[in-house]
Amino acid sequence: MLHIVLLVSLVLFFTFMGIVGVIQTKHLLKTDIDEKIRVQIYVTTSIGLCIPVFALFLVIAFSDITFTNIGFTLPSFDQNIVVTMVVMTAAFLFSSYFIFYRIIAFLASAKYRQKRKKTLDEQAKGDDYHDLVISKLMMPRTKREKRWWVCVSLAAGICEEIIFRGAYIFLLASIFPNLSIYIVYALTVILFGLGHIYQGAKGLIISSLVGALFAAIYIVSGSLIIVVVIHFLTDFANAFEYSNNGVGEVHNLD
Repeated sequence: MLHIVLLVSLVLFFTFMGIVGVIQTKHLLKTDIDEKIRVQIYVTTSIGLCIPVFALFLVIAFSDITFTNIGFTLPSFDQNIVVTMVVMTAAFLFSSYFIFYRIIAFLASAKYRQKRKKTLDEQAKGDDYHDLVISKLMMPRTKREKRWWVCVSLAAGICEEIIFRGAYIFLLASIFPNLSIYIVYALTVILFGLGHIYQGAKGLIISSLVGALFAAIYIVSGSLIIVVVIHFLTDFANAFEYSNNGVGEVHNLD
């Protein structure tokens, strides 16, 4: 019964957050967004992601659920070797894109920074809903925004993986033991995509695809460690995407 109550509670919480996110996003897109508003978004997002994890940890402290159940263990890689190699190769290429194409390119090339600024400025004035959400609301611009964005990246990388990979997979598998594990993973991918519905249909599809990769990494590694690191890097790279004046402000976040 505890597992059912916990699963339903988590799903309802993120459903509520998703609905609120859609409403707030549509409202914010009609307003002028400044540093203060973006920081408020980052703070609210970080807190919103941490709340269910703190609640989950309290449940673990007073129940038979363990941290190992939700992925707090060292990688084991005990799945099929071919599948493992394919998934981890995809994970390496995915991570490399964000590390080299976004972070290193931003730090090394003023031309790249200027090009990205121009692109993001154009997206912020365009009519593509997903691009508007990303460029206008989510993308940090100033040093203060980028400092807070680190908090968002940590909260998303750690908390979303604990819930959407660790908790959901464990709870679904324990509540429905006869359900195919592949269906369980598919359900978690759908839930992860729906959690990003505030980004529109395009954002839902992109998030679902990324969620599928993260789920696959979790499957073959048997641990949250690798997927948390990759998820964090994916989000953190956005701090290197936008430069107000073509200078790499993110060099110094202090």
